[in-house]
Amino acid sequence: MPSVIYKGKAHPYRENQIPTLSDAESKRQFVKVRCTPCKITRYFRPLDIERLLQENLHVLNLQRKFRCDRCGSKDHMVVEFRTLVAAEMVGLVVRELVDVKTVRRPVWRDRKM
Repeated sequence: MPSVIYKGKAHPYRENQIPTLSDAESKRQFVKVRCTPCKITRYFRPLDIERLLQENLHVLNLQRKFRCDRCGSKDHMVVEFRTLVAAEMVGLVVRELVDVKTVRRPVWRDRKM
């Protein structure tokens, strides 16, 4: 049985068959992110995540990109693409990306003259 945590690259043929964020967007799927110890589940739109990360990643590479809001862990995050039926959409809370802010911090160096 293969490992759940993706550690590297697969054969290029198999790598191209793994669904990416743009594939999920074209199929109107959501990205379901769940922390197993905390049992927190969040839903995101794939286009928002692609805009935030600025690359079209596949689902196995998204595992280590999320951090739990409660425990702060990256190790226990489970990411999958989900197609929801109409009954599941009622009352569903989806996190939307409103804005990306860049924080500018000065970096100083001491030089002896």
